[in-house]
Amino acid sequence: MIVLYTLVSLTLVSIFFAMDQAYADTLKSNRSHCYAYLTELVRSSNFPFTYVKSNKANLLIDDDQGETVSAQVVFDTNGSGTMGWVQYEIRTHQLLNTSVDLEAPEPLTFERVYAEQYERCIKKNESASISD
Repeated sequence: MIVLYTLVSLTLVSIFFAMDQAYADTLKSNRSHCYAYLTELVRSSNFPFTYVKSNKANLLIDDDQGETVSAQVVFDTNGSGTMGWVQYEIRTHQLLNTSVDLEAPEPLTFERVYAEQYERCIKKNESASISD
């Protein structure tokens, strides 16, 4: 009985993990159309663009959990083009520079129009995927 219970519970955990991962992949895929707005949001911010001008910076999305997006701020180069990391809280419209200290991230200012465009794009893509 114990062996059977363990196998069943492990199977259920595996199924739930796979479902959660599939949801995260679908979410990221649906939102990928909107990342250009997020890139412009970061470019318009007071992030310390030390190596290149802000219009040459791009984002490499590390994690998108629905309410929070974490990304590397990068630029094209032959070597390492990472300038730092940011985290964006969608609900509160808060952009944080997490490059120096994850425990004490630095709040950044940005042009709000990009936050509004990003949020509209997300809602549009989510409603389109629900109707599919």
